[in-house]
Order: sequence, then structure tokens, then C-alpha cells
Amino acid sequence: MGSRARVALTFLLSWASAGAVPSVLAQAQTRELHAARFPSPPVIDGRLDDEAWRQVEPAGGFLQRDPVQGDPASEDTEVRVGYDEHALYVAARLHDRQPGAIVRQLSRRDVAVEADAFIVYLDAHHDHLTGAQFGVSAAGVQRDALIYNDQFLDPTWDAVWASAVTLDERGWAVEMRIPLSQLRFTASDRATWGINVQRVIQRRNESDWLQLVGKNEPGLASRMAHLADIVGIEPPGTLELMPYATTRAEFIEPPLAGNPFNDGVRGFAATGMDLKYGVTSNLTLDATFNPDFGQVEVDPAVVNLTQFEVFFEERRPFFTEGAKVFGNFGRSGASEYWGFFRPEPTLFYSRRIGRAPQGRYASPYLDAPATTTILGAAKLVGRTRHGWTVGALEAVTGREQARLSTGLGTTTRDVEPLTNYAVLRAQRELGARGGIGLLGTSVIREGREPQLENALTSRAHMLGVDGHWYLDASRRWVLHGGLAGSRVEGTQPAITRLQRAEQRYYQRPDAPHVSLDPTATSLSGWTGQANLNKQGGNVTANFGVWGMSPGLEVNDLGFSTQTDRAGGHAMVQLRKLVPSGWTRERTAWVSKWWTWNYGAELQGDGWQGATSAQWRNFWRTSLTLTHARRVWDDKLTRGGPTVIRPGSVGAQVSVASDNRKVAVVAADLGYTARQYDASALTGGVSVAVRPAPAVTLSVGPAYRRNIVAAQYLATVDDPLATHTYGRRYVFGELDQTEVSMIARLSLATSPRTSLQVFLQPLVSAGDYGAIKEVAAPRTFAFTRYGEDGGSTIGPGPAGQGLVIDPDGAGAAAPFVIAQPDFNVRSLRANTVFRWEFRPGSTLYVVWTQNRRDTGVTGAFDLGDDAGRVFSAPADDVLLVKVSYWFGLR
Repeated sequence: MGSRARVALTFLLSWASAGAVPSVLAQAQTRELHAARFPSPPVIDGRLDDEAWRQVEPAGGFLQRDPVQGDPASEDTEVRVGYDEHALYVAARLHDRQPGAIVRQLSRRDVAVEADAFIVYLDAHHDHLTGAQFGVSAAGVQRDALIYNDQFLDPTWDAVWASAVTLDERGWAVEMRIPLSQLRFTASDRATWGINVQRVIQRRNESDWLQLVGKNEPGLASRMAHLADIVGIEPPGTLELMPYATTRAEFIEPPLAGNPFNDGVRGFAATGMDLKYGVTSNLTLDATFNPDFGQVEVDPAVVNLTQFEVFFEERRPFFTEGAKVFGNFGRSGASEYWGFFRPEPTLFYSRRIGRAPQGRYASPYLDAPATTTILGAAKLVGRTRHGWTVGALEAVTGREQARLSTGLGTTTRDVEPLTNYAVLRAQRELGARGGIGLLGTSVIREGREPQLENALTSRAHMLGVDGHWYLDASRRWVLHGGLAGSRVEGTQPAITRLQRAEQRYYQRPDAPHVSLDPTATSLSGWTGQANLNKQGGNVTANFGVWGMSPGLEVNDLGFSTQTDRAGGHAMVQLRKLVPSGWTRERTAWVSKWWTWNYGAELQGDGWQGATSAQWRNFWRTSLTLTHARRVWDDKLTRGGPTVIRPGSVGAQVSVASDNRKVAVVAADLGYTARQYDASALTGGVSVAVRPAPAVTLSVGPAYRRNIVAAQYLATVDDPLATHTYGRRYVFGELDQTEVSMIARLSLATSPRTSLQVFLQPLVSAGDYGAIKEVAAPRTFAFTRYGEDGGSTIGPGPAGQGLVIDPDGAGAAAPFVIAQPDFNVRSLRANTVFRWEFRPGSTLYVVWTQNRRDTGVTGAFDLGDDAGRVFSAPADDVLLVKVSYWFGLR
């Protein structure tokens, strides 16, 4: 080993080991709390003056996880736990020598804000893998979540439970009543559960724990204290009903003249019911009848110039609650997951259920539903007595029709067939060292419209197996991964469409490993991954290999943008998560990654590294560096020959101020320099202000400048273009500028009443310079129209589009492309009033507005564009929904 290498190794080891967690923390004994059985329950009022609490021995001795790990908590905390045949009760006295400094920021339920808080974690199964979180802020705002895969939280779960807080000269106090019906546990004469308790003192950025687990150690459910002496309780039967009623009005400005289907105003009303039933003590059935699956929050606006679909998060409560049971494929056992430019498929994507109808028809006037009606849905989630964690979901969407009119007559056409969706997920631990899982999805369509049958598959199935294995007893080294296969069936045109789709491009003329088969009526493929994690201590690492065959197709009930890819990566991370020197914590990592297609052609090759730190003043900074080498690109021509993907070098820096303050500022700046004079510049600033305990305001403007050397525009058939296999692949040099802003206002007048406002204006302009075509495969050479080879380019008839003659006086025929320059001006606004008028029962009043205006000048003028954003035609929706919860057992 050379002297420089020895110096570098010595520095890295000292960097990682300095400030290491004392060994006494890593070997801390598991604490034990004793629960008292109450003959009569306490009143949940936050006062702690009930006789029941006097018989319970308090637990204290909390230790800091932040800011100084292992130190005693700066303020004393006393916790008491009791129970009866109906509920678990938790009380805490949170001493504070400065009660006037306790932060009591209000917010909507489950929204994390900077406030003092008390949080209980329970592992009622005592399986060291799953559990539940119940938290209350000093303002009385509840939050809850499910624990899965030992240490991850799913905040979409909403339990029905009670809590109360009070403040006095000694600090504050909290009481909780958690019904046993909201927990999942096994009947036992004498049970022991897992429990941990966290206290947050916001003004000190302090987090105190009853059972401390070091920040460089994985695990949450597996590292809890014991809650002993739970005697003589049984899981209660559960039956919850939630009927709802909703009404919606739509206002379209301006209504399309002569449209027989819409005069600018439309109204809708519906009723339905959700049901939750405890099939067993560990299995819960959720069903919905005539459901309202409209989402309250809007999706953000985007300008997408790629051929790939944009991924939007699921926001509908039925699908978000407990969704983690169906996900996490290939990631079990891992505390961290690294992908490095892997286009990983999402094998179950619930937004496919109830999606916008897929049938497309050309008509002057069209009345088509915006979403597909979900006739009914049910899911079964829980744990079997044999140790399997299971999730099963079934949903049926109805046949949807659109009305078409030419002004002379009206016809009706199917735009979505009757469809059944099914998902099954099962996972089981194999002792203390491993686990195995299964995931299957199925889509079955019953079509009547030939055009739809030729566009959609009739059957789509996917089946996968995944798992993990810990290589050591401390669970620091884990091998995890998964393998899944897919098969879809349909008519010859439907399968041909999939072969030609952007995920695979079987029509590529220079890709011998794939070929287009117009007679095929099915398509099959697979995806798999294997990862090795070192996930504890000050040095962590991750190594992975993965692949997706060209025939993989999961988009009927999943999400995938690419196939025909394989790759691998290696990553090493150094971290110091305790205060040392100028920092409170810091990390640095470096990675190497590669990507190939199934023709063994290199499609990605790069390095990436990053460092981040939280400084002594609680500010945070980060720096990320990326270098990608020049490789092949078999997707740029969208079904044409392979060309070169230019190399790039990029850097991104971010900074965020102390989040304990009333005003918090964050900023980021990124720049990527690409070969052939292309580049990308991004930047943004966000300011969050809490001027009062009930008000939070955030504003975040963002800027993006993208100079693209070759933006795809069109493919034109021309048998004379023998140099590119009988087609011309037309590109443009693009200069795109985009400015957007996201603003949010939250007003919470009580822990159960809130008003939230979302606003996103966006302006984007794309100005194209030279228009050109690919000159030769496997190059980045282009022929510029109007400059090379006698070609000409000019405005189209009546100024519409561009007329291009690729060889001037030659034999090649001229062709027309649409005007590529563009202007997009968009505004999305959303206001949500939420009132939980009784536990589990909610009133929503929602107003949504979408404005959109387009142009073709390509010129960016922020002042003019901003004015057009607010004057563009608007679509408004007003929705009122009320639901009422009944707990019958």
C-alpha cells in the first residue's frame, strides 16, 4: 500500500470512528415496564388525578438520541401504563422548567410540525417486526402510524382513539386511551408486548427515548422495551361502519360553444359506505360499497417532454391506508435501499384502479368520464396464526362509455371495459435470520368494443417471490432481493402495441436481441434484483445487481417506464451520527454504477458521491457530485437506431436553516454540464414561517433552465433514408425555461379543525433552434435542415407547423411537422376544510381550480406569462363530503 493510500485510509477510519457511540449504548439491557389492570378506567382529560394512576409505578430515566446521544434527558419524563378489558391507557408527566417555552404548534392530524410531542410505540404481536405508533403534540394534535419491516412507518393508517393534554407550572401532561380493537394481538393468559416511548422537546431539537437505540443501529420494533403483566385480555371483535354522502359541482370556463353535453355547469351526488370487520383477532377486512374514490388533494403540474409516463403518488385513503403491506417487494430486512439510476418497476400501483378511461376517439364534442367508476373494493390485511403477514385486495371497475357528437348526431362508444383487479401479498419470517414473501397481481377485462380490445390486454398476471437473510446475529449484514415474472394476453394489435411501446421498442432496426412479432397474442418477461447491505455502525455499504427482460409488462396494475435493462452498483458510506467537532452529524458516500441492455451494450456508466452535515447551530448542508460517461442510448430515437448518449458532469448543493426557528429557509442549486454544449441549471428557495401557533405558511419558488442538444420531435417514413433504415428521426435543439412556485397555508383552529390552501403557478417556454435529423446510427451526428445537404425548412400552410424538404431538389418527399416551440401557463389551486366533529367522523369542504393556457411562440417573458396564468380559462370544482363512524363492537 502506497503512502497516499495509507494516509487516506487512516483519515477515513478516524473520520468514521471519532465520536462513535459508547459500547454501553450498543449493549444496553432491555428495560421492562409493568402494566396495571384498572378496575375502573381513568377519565381522559389530561389531568392525571384519577385514582387509577396512583397504583402504577412510573417509568423514567429517558436518554437523549438527539442532540447528544446517550446523555440523560434535559427534562424528566414519567410514564405510566394501565389497561382493562377494553383499552390500553398511557399517561405521562412531562416536566419542563420553562413551561412558557413549550412549543404548541397546531396542525392537521398526522401532519408533522415543529412542536413538543409525546409518542408511544407498541408491538402488540411481540414479533419484533410490526407495531403501531400513537403520538400527541403539546397542542393536542394526534398522529398515528403502523410499523412495518421492523423500523419503517406507514402514516396512512388512521386509528380511532382518544387523548388529552394539559399545561401547568410543572410542564405538561398527556393521557391516551387506545381501544384494544385498534390493536392486533394474540389471546394469551399473560402477555408481554413491546413498548417504547419518545419525547420531543422542540426548542432544543431534543429527542428522548425510554429504550434508547443508537442512531447508527437499525431497528424499531425489534429494539423496544418489554410491557409485562398484561393478564386476561382477549382481542375484541371489530365492526366499524362509515356511511358517507358527497356532492360535487363543476364549473367550466368558458363552455365550448355548441357542446351538447356541457353548458359549463355540472352537478353530481352520491352516497356509499365503508366497512371494517375483524375477521379474526389478527385479520381485518376493509370493504367499500359505491365508494367515493375522488382524491381531496391535487396532483402537481408538470411539463413532460419525454416519452415516459409521469408517476404520481396515491392519495385516496382506501388505497393509502395499509398500502405498505402490498409494497416493499425485494426490500425486506433492509434499513436502507439504494438504486442509482435503476428504473425499478413498481409491481403494484394502486392508481391503475379507477384510472382515466383509456379509449380514445376523435370528435368535435366529447363527453367522457375523467375516471373509471369503482363499483366496489375490499381488502383483507393482517397476520395468520401460522405467522404469515398477508394482504389481499379485490376491486371491480365498471364499463365506461363516452358520448360523441359531430353537431348532427350523437353516438356512444365504450372507453373502458368491465375490469377486475386482484392483488395478493404474503410475507413470513424464517426464524430470527430470514424471511420470505410472495406478491401476485391479476387484471381481467371483459371488452365489447373491438377498438378497445385491440388497444388493451384482456389478461395480465404477475407473480413474484422475495426475501432476505441476515448473515450475522446482529443483523448488520443482510442479503435481500426478489424475482418476478409477468405475462399478458390480448389480440394481435394489442400485443403489437406493447412490443412497440416506449418501455421496449421491439421495432429497433439495430437491436438483434429483440424483434417485432405482429402475430403474437401474449408477452412474457421477468425482473429481479439481489442486494447485499451492511446497515449498522459508522461504515455502511450496499452492493446490488438487477435486471428487467425486454418482455416485462406490469403496467396494467403496476408502473414501469423501461425494460430491457440490467445493471449493478457498489456504494460505501461513512457516517458520524453524534456530535463531533463542528458538526452534530455528518455523512459521506461514494458509488459506482453501470447499466446495460440485453444486447450487452453499455447504457449507463458513472460515479456519484455526496456529503451532508448538520452543524452545531442546527443548520444543514449537502453537496452531491455526479459524473456519467458517454455511452450508447437505444431509446433516444424512440424505436429507431442506437445513438450516443453524451457524457455529463453535475453538482448540486443545498442548505437549510435551523428548523426550530419561527422562520426556516432552505435553498438548493444544481448544474449539469453535458457534452455537445448542453446543460441544465436548477434552483429553488423555500421559506416556511410559523407566525402563530395556528398558522404555518410556506412559499417555494423554483427555476429550471434546460438546454438540450437533441430533443426528439418526430419519425418520418422515407425509403430513401437508407442511412437510418428507411426512416428519418427528427430532433431539435431546445432551450427551455421554467419557473414555478408551490405555496401552502395551514390554519388549524383546533386539533380537529383545519384549513389548508395549496397554490402552484407554473410557466414554461421552449424555444427550438436548429431542426435536424440523425445522420448516422451509433453517432451523435445530425444533418441540420436549411444548412446541410441542400435541405430546406420553412413555415407550413397558413403558418401551421414547419415544412421540411430533407434534400432540397432531390427525390425525397417533403414533410410537415407540428410547430415545436411551446408555451405552457398553468395554475393549480386547492383549498381543503376538514372538521373531525367526532372521533372517526369527518366533514370535508374542498374547492379546486385548474387554469391552463398554451402558446407556440417559445419566448419566455415572466411578467407576461405570470399575468396569463391568472387570466387563463378556469375549471372549478366544489365538493362537500361528510362521513360518520360507527364502532359497533
